[in-house]
Amino acid sequence: MVHEVKDIRKAYNRLGLGMLAYMMICQLLPLVPDFLIKAYVPNLYNFSWYGILRSELIQFLIALPIAVMIMKSAKAPHIPLQKKRLTIGKFISYLFLSIGLMFLFNLVGMALNEWISIIKGSPAANIVEQSISSSSLWQLIVTTVILAPIGEELLFRKFIYESVGAFGEKAYVLTSAATFMLMHGNVIQYPYAFVVGLVFAWIYLKTGSLWNTILLHAVVNAIGGVLPFLGMDKEVFIIVQVLIDLFAAAYAVGLTIQKRYFRLKNQPQLPEQALDAVLLNPGMMLFTMASLIMAGCIILYL
Repeated sequence: MVHEVKDIRKAYNRLGLGMLAYMMICQLLPLVPDFLIKAYVPNLYNFSWYGILRSELIQFLIALPIAVMIMKSAKAPHIPLQKKRLTIGKFISYLFLSIGLMFLFNLVGMALNEWISIIKGSPAANIVEQSISSSSLWQLIVTTVILAPIGEELLFRKFIYESVGAFGEKAYVLTSAATFMLMHGNVIQYPYAFVVGLVFAWIYLKTGSLWNTILLHAVVNAIGGVLPFLGMDKEVFIIVQVLIDLFAAAYAVGLTIQKRYFRLKNQPQLPEQALDAVLLNPGMMLFTMASLIMAGCIILYL
């Protein structure tokens, strides 16, 4: 199949616009119910689950459908994936690979945050720690272990594949990882979101099953989010997390050295101007700019 540059540009432009719409809706639309609730039902605003219910309903009922509608409007060709069984052994291997990469590249993000703090002259906000410390255990489980994996895997693996999967395995995996990274909108999460996004996209591509990546995403989030929360009261959970992280990091480095994963096909051959078409279009440029602005606001004002 030969792809025209204009078709690639159109698909990525609509993809970028869809991502931008998703980000803007999730960030700005909650201001409307917040204003109304504060004005007319202030007691509800103080309900600890209010913010979560508001955000998740907006994400699943408004932001996600609108983003998908915009992405699908490009009418890009879609090549269905063949479903393959994932053994328990393979799942555990992918799990440790994901945890190890997340741990290693989280160190990169934290180092960047410290460097920014030095330049800024005051501590830069660690939005991940703030999110964990401001939630209850059940809120963390519902948001990070259940809802986030479902919503994010639908958007960043399934629907992005339907948008750009026909342009080749490399195009899909890199696009999935890059958009997953940019949607997080903060410096600390950029590095590990990208590499973990690579793993999730690669697994979805090879197995054709979204349930595999949802479950993997859920377990990774539980280890990275729930264990630190439990560790605030009992140090044994921190010890468990550290042991898991160190083992997984060594495992991930070993697999990387052996080049066991991420072998992707080069087909189909794309035209020489394909990279320009992917990056230099209004949708992708606006989405990237919005992510960087959000990261900058977190650095400056939180």
